[in-house]
Amino acid sequence: MLRRLLSIIFLVTLFWIGLSFTLFLHASSITGPTEELLYIRVQGEISQSAENYIRDAVSVANYRQSRLIVLSLDTPGGYVDNVESIMSIFDESAIPVLVFVEPLRAVSGGTYILMASHVAVMRPGSVVGSCQPVSVTGEPITDSKYVNYLVKLMSSHAWLHTRNETAAELFVTRNLNLNAEEARRFQVIDFMAEDIKDVLTKLSGYVLIKYRDGEATRFILTTSTEAKRYQVIRTWRFENINSVAIRNFRSPSEFWSLPSYLIQFPVSLSFPVIYLYPYIYEVLVVPILSLFVSLTPVALLALVSAVNAALGVGCILFILSKRKT
Repeated sequence: MLRRLLSIIFLVTLFWIGLSFTLFLHASSITGPTEELLYIRVQGEISQSAENYIRDAVSVANYRQSRLIVLSLDTPGGYVDNVESIMSIFDESAIPVLVFVEPLRAVSGGTYILMASHVAVMRPGSVVGSCQPVSVTGEPITDSKYVNYLVKLMSSHAWLHTRNETAAELFVTRNLNLNAEEARRFQVIDFMAEDIKDVLTKLSGYVLIKYRDGEATRFILTTSTEAKRYQVIRTWRFENINSVAIRNFRSPSEFWSLPSYLIQFPVSLSFPVIYLYPYIYEVLVVPILSLFVSLTPVALLALVSAVNAALGVGCILFILSKRKT
């Protein structure tokens, strides 16, 4: 009798898991464009935590199909590996990323991030530049193999976004520094703005286009009239962008108080789930992170379905353990 009851529960649980998984996949596929922009702020050194924070924000914005990502940036620089990863995150994002340098500077690694953005804006009085690489002890690195790579990394992204390639190279080779007005005059940035409201008001007069240049594709922020001069592949329009909802994305670590060593990489490796993280990130983690922005029916359905599936798996394991006993 007990064996039959366990068999029935086993089959019902399998159905429960299947239904939950189906609902989860459905929830992940019904997201539509939202009239919002995702706002994030990075201050201080560019480190692994800043990279993770930006990756999460960009992933959530793409999941929610937000109209724009705005990164408020004030940094003295950071680690090359993390800066390169952030540049790649921007390159792979289907949602445009606007970097707004405020209130002081985006020098060294911050300038690389600015050059990799789809829209570059600076506040009057802010500064970009000083990109010569240094060692961990602060000594300048002059090895041509290393310096030449960073020069090309900077200038290639300037070319990709139709910006001043000469200035991009001088940021690295001569430690060129530019204030906001100079950066605008030398076409390093798209425009200047006082604050986020001013940014969005000015942006509403532009369109971002991806256009064909020979066999390559590039980006440029321009007007609708000027866009007709290019072989346009895709257009992102910013009409009324100043009236959309501004959603602040906060790192999940802000919602609980845990000693930092509990979430560091060496400790995380002790948990088996860390090995599954790259596989479940897009289908499970991102919908959950979306809930930190706002509670949408889609994200909530995805979360509930995932929890139901996890409970179902737990029930299956419990039933199997009872059968063995």
